[in-house]
Amino acid sequence: MSDTPALENFLSAYFHQDWGMEHDTATGVVEAYLGSEADAEIVAVRDDLARLAGEGLDEGALGARMRSLGSEYDPTRDGGSWSGWLATLQAAFAR
Repeated sequence: MSDTPALENFLSAYFHQDWGMEHDTATGVVEAYLGSEADAEIVAVRDDLARLAGEGLDEGALGARMRSLGSEYDPTRDGGSWSGWLATLQAAFAR
């Protein structure tokens, strides 16, 4: 079992292989999640994101970790980085 179960649920359920057919952007996926899930679940994902950020992983390891949690989104395809995307997610879930 993952040590970040809420994050794993979010990534695998919302950033699955067909996420781009359901939303135009990764930001749209996050907004859909934040607009539809219970506050307790959002807080759990926020806490899991903080836990992941605290692991201090380099880019390659962070990408591998995010993919192992179910993410089919790769921010490097959009010119970004895994650490940048992690920071973006943390900011979005901090609201």
